Amino acid sequence: MSSAPAIGTDPAHAGSAGPSQRRERLDKPRVETISFVLLAPSAFLLVVLFLGPVFYAIYLGFTNLQLIGIHAINYRFTGLGNVAFMLGDAVFYKSLWLTVVFVVGSGAIATTLLGLVLAIALQDCITPVRWISSATAILAWTLPPTTIAFLWMATSTQSGLIAMLAGNMRLDLLYQHAMVVVSTANAWSLAGLAMTMFSAALRNIPGDLMEAAQLEGASAVQTLMRITLPMLKPTIVTCALLMMLMTFGNFTLIYLMTGGGPGNETNILPVYTYLQGFKFHNLGYAALLGNVMVLLSACLGGLFVWATRSRR
Repeated sequence: MSSAPAIGTDPAHAGSAGPSQRRERLDKPRVETISFVLLAPSAFLLVVLFLGPVFYAIYLGFTNLQLIGIHAINYRFTGLGNVAFMLGDAVFYKSLWLTVVFVVGSGAIATTLLGLVLAIALQDCITPVRWISSATAILAWTLPPTTIAFLWMATSTQSGLIAMLAGNMRLDLLYQHAMVVVSTANAWSLAGLAMTMFSAALRNIPGDLMEAAQLEGASAVQTLMRITLPMLKPTIVTCALLMMLMTFGNFTLIYLMTGGGPGNETNILPVYTYLQGFKFHNLGYAALLGNVMVLLSACLGGLFVWATRSRR
């Protein structure tokens, strides 16, 4: 039995050509010297505009640089001085815990859950209701953080909308439950993006599975738990990771609503870093806190990536 000529060989000499006479595969991975020349400008910009500032910020975290004063220009390397101060800083530990609560609770959990509920609830609604609800959620997502902050301040402070509905004009939820209010505002502002992601994922679920579930007599809850949610698992993990990262950088919302207060109850790491650098003028310590935020963000992102891969 004669074998077919190998791919990448000359058909006219397929029977007699040896391995050394075969043509090189065009899709074979290879490195061209000219590639390094063409990539050199991009590599240079990457080093100058990204890696350079990153390493410089790391260096500043080990100096006594200040915004004003004698150390504003004549600063020096202080070793682990800032690290030792940070390890003894009680406000830092509270800020770190509040950051985890805000990022994971409000971003990864609350926003993802709210977007999922909205997408499922609007899936079978009549078209006008679905359009109006979707447009409202997306509008909330596109609003500037300053608008969202003032909107929720007007809603949750004394004489606000919630106080009027409760019949108690002295009710001040923003002061009494600051972290709950800012977390709710964050979830409300990002729910439109999460809902859009889940709406697209729901449309990609094969209709044959839903029809088969109905023919088998499955209830709505059984269909949700055994078909819809398992099919949405990749989207849920991706959405949770995205919402977490977006929440981690949501400095403007908390700073405008509470400024980190009252009593450091909403003083998450981005706000604490800003206060240390531009209110207390400790730029070196603020740079170190910024490095901690980078490490924390990388750890949280790596945790979600690991959770996704381990369950495939």
